[in-house]
Amino acid sequence: MPDPGPGPGELRDLAAEASAAVAEAARRGDQIGADRFAGLLLRAGRTEGPVLLSTAWSTGTITAETLSVHVGRVWSMAEYPDAALDRPVWTALFAAAGFTVDGHPAERPTAPVPLWRGSVPERRADWSWTTRRAVAEGYATGTGARRPRTGRLYRTLAPPSALLAFNTNRDEDEYVLDTTGLTITEAPLTGP
Repeated sequence: MPDPGPGPGELRDLAAEASAAVAEAARRGDQIGADRFAGLLLRAGRTEGPVLLSTAWSTGTITAETLSVHVGRVWSMAEYPDAALDRPVWTALFAAAGFTVDGHPAERPTAPVPLWRGSVPERRADWSWTTRRAVAEGYATGTGARRPRTGRLYRTLAPPSALLAFNTNRDEDEYVLDTTGLTITEAPLTGP
């Protein structure tokens, strides 16, 4: 008998529905295409999207092509992506997807890329970086980023091999950057 869904006045758990759809596809040995998976990610939301992506990949319900369409965007949309999945899992997902620009396979830059990050000191080595100093300063000062604490501005020169994805969908020119072994220096803020 089919599930009648929520009764009057009850809320649907869309993230649970998305997770159930991936589990059902895995049980049946089906694969979910990129467009359908986009709808499931929308249901899962920013918080549950990384886990849904990882589960779909690890159970074989999405292909490497579908993974490459979504991995950068899922990272970018999650508030704290490395709290949702640990770095080894993210490393495996990005490696399987290959380098992408806005969800499309692309060649990595051939030269090191100067990048910026605005952050509190304890999160300076996290993986979201930008090519735009002003965006990083906004995160450092809390301007436009809705951050409760003032942070600092950091800079690094990223070798191409450390670049995992590039996203422009939030107008932040964000590189996902594996910071392992990189030199990260503090830079002075230019704003007031």
